[in-house]
Amino acid sequence: MEIKSVEEYMERIRVLDALEQQAMGLSRMLTTYTDRLQDRLDQRVEIETASEEAVLSSIKNLEAAVNKSVQQKQQLVEQCRQLDSEMKDTRKIMHQVQEIKQLLDVMEYAKRKA
Repeated sequence: MEIKSVEEYMERIRVLDALEQQAMGLSRMLTTYTDRLQDRLDQRVEIETASEEAVLSSIKNLEAAVNKSVQQKQQLVEQCRQLDSEMKDTRKIMHQVQEIKQLLDVMEYAKRKA
């Protein structure tokens, strides 16, 4: 490509300058967009990390609550077994009292008849 005149040369330089300016503008826009994208990705990572920590914390708290509940139920079952064992003598006495009451009722009935 041969340059025929200084004017053509100058025109080509202006065109190249304009293209360079457009390329620089596009480069700045691309840099701005990539910076914004990186900021959003960083925010997303922070949100995801916080969310994950909250879920893990909730799971740990739920596990602790379940374990505590299981322990309390085990203690309650043990107390019930202990009470049941202690009540055996009380049941024996209750049956004896019922037998005595029945004997007294029979004796009182027999006394009225006599």
